[in-house]
Amino acid sequence: MSAAQTDRPIDPDDDDFDDDASLGGAASRARGRWQWLRRLMLATVAAVVVAGTVIALATRHVPDFYRQRLAATDAGDAVTEQAARRVVSDVSALHAAFIREGRWEAAFAEADINAWLATDLPRNHPRLLPTMVSAPRVRLAPQQVQIGLRLGSGVVSAVSWLVLEIRLREPNQLGILVEEARVGGIPLPHGPIQQELRRRFDQLGMVTAVRRLDDRNVLVVYIPSTHESGGMSHWLETLSIGEGSIAFAGRTISGREDR
Repeated sequence: MSAAQTDRPIDPDDDDFDDDASLGGAASRARGRWQWLRRLMLATVAAVVVAGTVIALATRHVPDFYRQRLAATDAGDAVTEQAARRVVSDVSALHAAFIREGRWEAAFAEADINAWLATDLPRNHPRLLPTMVSAPRVRLAPQQVQIGLRLGSGVVSAVSWLVLEIRLREPNQLGILVEEARVGGIPLPHGPIQQELRRRFDQLGMVTAVRRLDDRNVLVVYIPSTHESGGMSHWLETLSIGEGSIAFAGRTISGREDR
């Protein structure tokens, strides 16, 4: 190549110049797109990690009432066993009175109920619990029942809990309001929970309806008074849920007697 050719000034209109510039611009644009894509991927991964961490932490949340009642009954000592036997005995006595004509009543302490849930339920009635559900516990408060249980097992588990307001609206007519439902710290929609409760009561042969009462959707459960024509009818007339206890009373009437 001659000196004249080497020292030739660069002409923007030269074909060789256009090719080199185009290649450089394309490479620059490709690098820009790759950097943008890489930043997007990193941001997406970071968002997924953050979201997963938040969900994992939220599902690990255990409400105080459940932790306390779990600790009180997990020892499996003689006191817990005795409390569980007391529930079995009281239920047997209630059943004997329930099937006879006349009045009947019963009262149960929250501690005794949780003792039964901790010992007798898994030992003698394991099929009452759905698969992957364990360690149910309850807290009783005025007109309120809080229920907690563990879903899953090991590290892949979470505590689910439910707060229900329960009132006896009329004899044999319960009103149940879902006040709160969560898996760990994550709130759940009340509608599906209410529908699942309704389905469970329907399976037990009860008549249910969802009604708008006091601007709230309340599940109304009608307890059948009798299952046989001319047989005994059973009426739940009072229900009292207090701090740490539940009591109820009613009467059984023969088919010949009008309530």
